[in-house]
Amino acid sequence: MTREERETQAARGWRTRAQRMNELMRNHTKAELLRMAYAGGLVNHNSPEKWRKDEIASAVVDIEFHAADQPAPAPPAAATARPVPAKPLLERGHRDECDKSVYEGGTCTCGLIEQYGPPSNRDDY
Repeated sequence: MTREERETQAARGWRTRAQRMNELMRNHTKAELLRMAYAGGLVNHNSPEKWRKDEIASAVVDIEFHAADQPAPAPPAAATARPVPAKPLLERGHRDECDKSVYEGGTCTCGLIEQYGPPSNRDDY
């Protein structure tokens, strides 16, 4: 790219930025712009509440342009994955002292009884 082309592209970027700032200042109050800036990620480290309206609008434009330059995030895995069919309840013989559950995903204490013994034989129960 030649120097003239770079200068033309930079001028076009500044013109777009100035137009967006003017639009924001015309259509929003200072409080609305401040909320927009905070929602976009502006950090309250140097008292933006004391800034002038045009300074806040400039920060909002910076946030918008930065967000536009970022690649789109990948969709969550749950949105692209196929649904998993429900597992049938396993029929198993329960121990005498087991807290049985008859619904999907319920807890059964048979495994604990097998590992640690029945509650009646343990001193920690």
